[in-house]
Amino acid sequence: MNETKDRLRRVLVESLRLDLAPEAVPDTGLREAVGIDSVMGLEFLIWVENEFGIQIQDEDLSVELVDSLDTLAAYVDERAAQTAAARD
Repeated sequence: MNETKDRLRRVLVESLRLDLAPEAVPDTGLREAVGIDSVMGLEFLIWVENEFGIQIQDEDLSVELVDSLDTLAAYVDERAAQTAAARD
């Protein structure tokens, strides 16, 4: 999951054009730490979908998903495994 979190940090910085090193992005409290609003959160999640080749289900969209790299990384890893299994 650490590799996933590292990729998520990079995607967050790139997608929102943050003036911040990816290593400086905290694991939790992202909305407050980098000022993510709802539009920015959706833009970030679209980039996440493209980066990892997954689709985030509408019913899974939540503030918690965008606010914690731990939560998002676990979700991404689970969706990526499901997507890979569906291809086999």
